[in-house]
Order: sequence, then structure tokens, then C-alpha cells
Amino acid sequence: MSTKQDVRQERIAYRRSLRASPSTKAELDAALARNAAAFVRERGMTGNVAAYFPLPSEPGGDALLPALAEACRTVFLPISLPDGVLAWAVYDGAAATEGALGITEPTGARFTSRVLRSCDVVLAPALAVDTQGMRLGKGAGYYDRALAGLSVPVAALVYDEDVLDHVPHDAHDVPVAAALTPSRVMQFPGT
Repeated sequence: MSTKQDVRQERIAYRRSLRASPSTKAELDAALARNAAAFVRERGMTGNVAAYFPLPSEPGGDALLPALAEACRTVFLPISLPDGVLAWAVYDGAAATEGALGITEPTGARFTSRVLRSCDVVLAPALAVDTQGMRLGKGAGYYDRALAGLSVPVAALVYDEDVLDHVPHDAHDVPVAAALTPSRVMQFPGT
């Protein structure tokens, strides 16, 4: 059976292969952005939504945030703080800076992760998700801490190839309610 680190390495290799074909990645990201915006509209999740600034290797690309901003009232984005803690700020389409981990982060007023309780959905990055809704992140635990005890639905954004039969997980890992890919929306039972 594969370990979390084995699966992470496989998914990172796949993401690198996508970056080697920028036009393919751009097409997949545009389709995922359309799917994410349709997901929130069709489910009436058009108030507050939490998302993320996609890294060059992550699903969503440049199309994700503008699509969500058009579909929702407010989009909150994470800010990495010391000790694996996330703060959140409003995406305004313009003001951003490079954060502590080299990730683009919004500027402006900061909120604790309690602001996620006001969201209709949290759209979280993932390296993989399995058919039971178990999400595999990068391993630093930022999202695990931010989402702990949250009753708001969480949807993982992944590429179709990142949906696996099984993702290694620990007892403290919590499944996501849905996975969004460029081609589909997967709802998971029991979440």
C-alpha cells in the first residue's frame, strides 16, 4: 500500500508533466474554473466563498479567482502565518503580495479562520482525493488546522487524474464533501 509521501510524489510528478505543456494546463484550468463557478451558482453558494491563489502547479490557474469573484459576493483567500496557521483576506482582484511561503496572498484586513464559518463553501487545493472524499494535501497541515470542526462544506479542486481509488489517510483526516475537476463534480456520501 502506498504511503502519503508516495502518493504526493506521484501527484507532484503528474503536475510537473502538466506544466511542461502550458496550453494543456491552461485548458484544464479554464475548464476547472468554469466548473467551480457553475458549482457555486447551481448550489446557491454565491455569498462568501473561500478559495486560494493557485500556485503554477495547482489546479485553477489564472482563471479561477476571476470566475469565482464573478459568481460570488466575496472570495476569501488564505495568508500563511507562523506555526501552520492561516489567516484570510478578501480577494479584490488587484492587491496581492508574495507571502512567507512564496505564495501570492491578498493584502488588506485579515481575519482568523473563524471567517470560514460565514462561507457557503471552502474550495481547497489538494494533490489528490479519493472516491470516498479523502483529501491529500501537501503535508504541512495548514488546511487541516483551518478546517478542523468546520461545518461548512469543503470541496477539493483537483485534475481528473488526481481522483484516485484510495488516498492514504490518518484518523484525524476529515473527508471533503465534493471534488471539482475540469470535467465533473463528485459529491461524496456521508459528508
